[in-house]
Amino acid sequence: MSVSPVRLAVIGANEIVTKGVAALVAEFPDRVHLVPYPCAPDGDEPDVVLYDAISLHTGDGHDLDLVVKEASAAVVVLAREARPDLTSRALNRGADWSVSLESDAGQLLQVIEAAAAGDLDDEAAPAPLAPASLRALNGAGLSPREAEMLDYIAQGIPNVEIAERCFLSVNSVKTYIRSAYRKIGVNNRSQAVLWFVQHGLPEQQED
Repeated sequence: MSVSPVRLAVIGANEIVTKGVAALVAEFPDRVHLVPYPCAPDGDEPDVVLYDAISLHTGDGHDLDLVVKEASAAVVVLAREARPDLTSRALNRGADWSVSLESDAGQLLQVIEAAAAGDLDDEAAPAPLAPASLRALNGAGLSPREAEMLDYIAQGIPNVEIAERCFLSVNSVKTYIRSAYRKIGVNNRSQAVLWFVQHGLPEQQED
């Protein structure tokens, strides 16, 4: 169980967004205490790091890799509704969960506190805590792993590469894909991509 208030660090490439989020959570000093990252040698380490997903569009993701590798904090991605691919990439690089930039203060604090307490469950987290695009996938009855497979398929990534990225066997990837196809009522990749776009999920673009 984490201490209260939760020690939170906010990092990202967009200064306006990161400062805005920091100012928002600073209105709840009894629940969240802002700390810098990296922290000073004698400073408090964060319980949670909130990482802006747009940094994976403007940079190479090295900063996220360092946070995941070096920090003991839970890493929550600040997700952008129009770029679910960035959220997927952040989660694949080791982030623990995501919360939409469109969330209100209550939802944001709920995720931060759950992350600090280690209570985030990627199979059963409440839908409002995820970006709208991911909620659409979950609304089809897809598990997070099945939704992830569809996201990769929409990016045109072959099964072998999906397996490498997710540390799964190719057979496991195929099993998840077949299960996802059944749930959304399609039979092949082309149909899956069409379903992906028709349900308000943008076609993936190269950075």
